[in-house]
Order: sequence, then C-alpha cells, then structure tokens
Amino acid sequence: MFRRCPNCGGGPLQEFRELNDAEKEIVRQQKKEFPPEAYVRCARDGCRRFQRKLKWDDGGNFPE
Repeated sequence: MFRRCPNCGGGPLQEFRELNDAEKEIVRQQKKEFPPEAYVRCARDGCRRFQRKLKWDDGGNFPE
C-alpha cells in the first residue's frame, strides 16, 4: 500500500508494509489506543516511520 510519509518529505507517496512481530511489540508499547495490526511501516530504506493505516498523522518512529 502507498501512503503519505511525513518523514520522507511529502514528495511522492511511499510504500508501506505490515509490521513484523518485533515492530508490533514496540508499537504496542507506544500506542495503546489501537492494536498494532492497525499500523504499517514505511518501507523506504532508512525511514523509521510507522503510522495507522487509516490516519497518517497518528504514528511515530521506531528507535534506531
């Protein structure tokens, strides 16, 4: 799926992918309002952004 990614500069839409198990655990700790399955991760190399599938401005960044 392609979505707007605030970390990638607002240019063309970026590809996002489903979270893996380790990423789901991090999202579960940071975002308690929705289950981790409601979030996806930007697939661009170097981007640490995750965001909710239906609301791009509800997200965060994975630690480095």
